Amino acid sequence: MPIERINRYKKTAELGFCDEQTEQNYLQVQSARGRSTSIYSLSSLFVLNLVFAFLEYWILGLNSMVPMIAYLVLAVISLAGVFYSVVSNSSAYLLLRSLVPGILTLLVLLLAVFLQQYRIYHVVEFSLLVIWLGSLNILSFRLSIIVTLVSMLVFTTLSYLSGATNLKLTGLLSLQVAAFSIALYLSYILERYRRMMFLTDMALKDVYNRQESWAFTLIDLDMALSGIRDFKEIIARLMEYIETVIPHDSYVYTTLEGKGPKPDPDVVDGTLFEQEDKTYWSDDVMTRLAQTRQAYASSQFEMVKGFLGRKKQNFLHFRLDIPVMNDSALVGVISLRRHSEPFDDLDMTASVSLATQAMMIYRRTQKASQMSESLLQKTTEITSKAMPSRQLKPEAQTETGTQTETQTVTQTQTQTETEPSVISMKKTESSNDLMDTSADLDVTEDQTHSDPSTETFSQQTDADVTVVPQDVMEKIKKESASAKKTITLLSRENADQIAVDRYRTAAVEGEPLSVLLIEVDGLSSIRENDGDQAAYKVFAGIVKNVFSKTDKERDVLGRYGQNGLSVLLPKVDMNAAEKFAESLRQHTENAHFKTPYGERSVTLSIGVAAITDETGNYDSMVKRADMALFVAKKNGRNCVKVRL
Repeated sequence: MPIERINRYKKTAELGFCDEQTEQNYLQVQSARGRSTSIYSLSSLFVLNLVFAFLEYWILGLNSMVPMIAYLVLAVISLAGVFYSVVSNSSAYLLLRSLVPGILTLLVLLLAVFLQQYRIYHVVEFSLLVIWLGSLNILSFRLSIIVTLVSMLVFTTLSYLSGATNLKLTGLLSLQVAAFSIALYLSYILERYRRMMFLTDMALKDVYNRQESWAFTLIDLDMALSGIRDFKEIIARLMEYIETVIPHDSYVYTTLEGKGPKPDPDVVDGTLFEQEDKTYWSDDVMTRLAQTRQAYASSQFEMVKGFLGRKKQNFLHFRLDIPVMNDSALVGVISLRRHSEPFDDLDMTASVSLATQAMMIYRRTQKASQMSESLLQKTTEITSKAMPSRQLKPEAQTETGTQTETQTVTQTQTQTETEPSVISMKKTESSNDLMDTSADLDVTEDQTHSDPSTETFSQQTDADVTVVPQDVMEKIKKESASAKKTITLLSRENADQIAVDRYRTAAVEGEPLSVLLIEVDGLSSIRENDGDQAAYKVFAGIVKNVFSKTDKERDVLGRYGQNGLSVLLPKVDMNAAEKFAESLRQHTENAHFKTPYGERSVTLSIGVAAITDETGNYDSMVKRADMALFVAKKNGRNCVKVRL
């Protein structure tokens, strides 16, 4: 990880990076730096030239016109370079743009020494110029040393030829050594600083990218795991998403499922774990994971014989153990290994976050399943009570005649009018809960949730025309017609079961098949701000629009996560599916949905995939669509992406 590179770089005095790729990236970044470097360097050179011109005038007056004018001209050139760097972002000829004015200043200084003979203020000017060369950000440490040494050699030689005595040369060399030491120190410190800033920038970008991937994975995890009731399947799917967030070379996991720690793994992948010849999880590791509920990062070594039979540690790999907790119980363990770099705090936090999210989804699915079964049982009980007698007892007809028949008709009518309305109310109250569960969702166009028993009741009473009056029959038929308008959005599990059969049929017959994974952008925000009822209204409006544009007999609509749905389109190729998805997106973008708190607007992110020779099975096709949906969300949402 980049953070580890920073720590390793701090411990060494070398300037270059050990990693060739990192060194190349640094050089590319350094070559692109332009504005700030040239602005600071040329501004300081502008000041130096003014100082040198002033010294020439102050010491020699008008007798030294050529060097003074040359310094002033170079000051103007330096100032022009500063203005150019301010108004232009171009980094073209950066080295020449900053270094050429400095070299020209050095040449003017040498000219002054040649014309005026060597004077003590010349070495002061040269020392300042050497320090300026050492402070240039565009010069590497090695190049700065070379340029400075060459300049010192030329200046010393010219000073000697210009009549400098031994005493003057001694002072000259002393000042040059001091200036060279300062320039050397500045060049070294500045380059290390630039390299540290480069590594820090890399680390920040890496953390940002990993956090972004972690956030999107949490969203995708919610959609992918919703509706799965098998715990081992939950862990297997969780492992697929951990791979996208935490790079590793090998992994192993086991599901305890309340049976207590066991050393035998469910799945082993990668040579790092396949070569294991001992228990994967020791008692100490299991106890630590169960008590802390946090991931445990470690480095593993083996003891080998070294020089003269001495034992030494030989590094093997880095390891990360991730606990899977269900409330307070440890129900699974996932372990990752890799050679390259140790697992850091972000890896530990992200892994526990994903595992915790997966268990929350699993508990929610279990609770939803229990609620669905309980609701179905209550509905069945109410339906059985609401069912009227198909015929009157012969004894009652004989004894009471017309009066008993009238009472029976009255009771039947009362039950018909009251009981179905009770069922509808219960189902309406539970609609918000059903949004977050894996149960099938009914979205009725006239907001009436009819009881399944109504159709049976209609068939039974239709044959018994002597018992049920005509007005009651008409009411029952009207309710049955309303029930036929009910839109059924299947649960993820039920939709997948149907979709697998459709996929096999399409694969055998060579027919096209496409799938759309749709997520409603902004639905979670509406749920948080306005409540579940408002979110249900918006979601129901989108489902109705999708339902109105699909083939009721052929297409399959199912839930996909908390804020989305899936649409299976048999006999529809990828191009047609993409156009259909784009029409859904445009309609939703322009639509306004009425809620108890006013109108609300949302958008759709849609991933599209189709059956191909490479998909292999239905799960693979859905995974492609899921990746396309991930790209759509990462690209700003409110768009359609296709995964080929």
